[in-house]
Amino acid sequence: MNLDATTFCYPAHQVSAAYDEHICTDGVPDIETKYLARPRENGTPSTGYRPAFYVPSKGHLVVVIDKCFGREGNAKAWMADQIRMTAITRKRQKESTTCVN
Repeated sequence: MNLDATTFCYPAHQVSAAYDEHICTDGVPDIETKYLARPRENGTPSTGYRPAFYVPSKGHLVVVIDKCFGREGNAKAWMADQIRMTAITRKRQKESTTCVN
């Protein structure tokens, strides 16, 4: 991850908006997106981890500010699952709109 990444903070209920704004370009998701866990307080992992993702093509780091997990792996897994569900929803929306007469 680029240390000069521009950081954006979102609440959990806006993960889909973060997906649309940062991961997708013209409806195509960036497959190089990395799922991360950011230490909650001042770089000390003992206070927990916030789910995050990094989009290398844009240099954007997105952190979910109102979720915290005790384990780094759980924060990454939660983030990956939220993005996966959003991608599936977007794909279904696209498919259903092309079938409308």
